[in-house]
Amino acid sequence: MMALIVILTLSVSVRYLFASGGAYVAAMVPVFATVGHVTGAPTELLALGLVFANSYGGSVTHYGGGPGPIAFGAGYNDIKSWWITGAIIAFGSLIIHLTIGMAWWKLLMSLGWL
Repeated sequence: MMALIVILTLSVSVRYLFASGGAYVAAMVPVFATVGHVTGAPTELLALGLVFANSYGGSVTHYGGGPGPIAFGAGYNDIKSWWITGAIIAFGSLIIHLTIGMAWWKLLMSLGWL
């Protein structure tokens, strides 16, 4: 389980480097999936975690989602505020997904619904 937590934390951190969610998925998800397989991380939970970790990209940076450049370009936020707030939201969401989300996904898998 520790490998899963480390991989998902790294995936959120690396998301800062990508302007496009599609580019991130194409370049990094296979890498994280391979590392997860080698380290013995639970495959289903890793897949769900990586999908959710990719969705944080729109809030993490001012260029990571569609509305971000428009709001940033209009001058609503400065870069420092956006990146600090985005990091807090992204890692806060990751903590929620690693606690409540993992328990919920495990329950759904045990019931055969996922």
